[in-house]
Amino acid sequence: MSHFTRVATRIVDETCLRTALTTAGYSVPAGPATIGGWNGQSRQATVGIPDLTHGYGVGFDWEASHNMFSSVADWSELAHHGVHRDQFLNKVTQLYGVAVARSTMEPQGFSVVEQTDQRDGSIRILLRRVS
Repeated sequence: MSHFTRVATRIVDETCLRTALTTAGYSVPAGPATIGGWNGQSRQATVGIPDLTHGYGVGFDWEASHNMFSSVADWSELAHHGVHRDQFLNKVTQLYGVAVARSTMEPQGFSVVEQTDQRDGSIRILLRRVS
């Protein structure tokens, strides 16, 4: 029997989280999302992908006591359909980092000159500020 499991993240900015999920190609509703789990179970999440695959979703809930988002999903059922927790969260976290860098640097006058995916899986961002 599967169940929803919470996994702590280091994600603290909802706007950048939504940007990361959208950049990864997922459809993210504007408000809270209902995510699906095993045997038709569902739950609400602050931010989420309602149907990642086969009716199973991934959500992110704000944990005020830890001042960060936690992911929540029926990870064992998602794994049966090829979505593995660590790979998924690593990619989202990486894209979240890019979104944070851009949202922090662009207001300071920097612009992205180049952004490339490297062979090792990292993302290289070249920023420049014109004085």
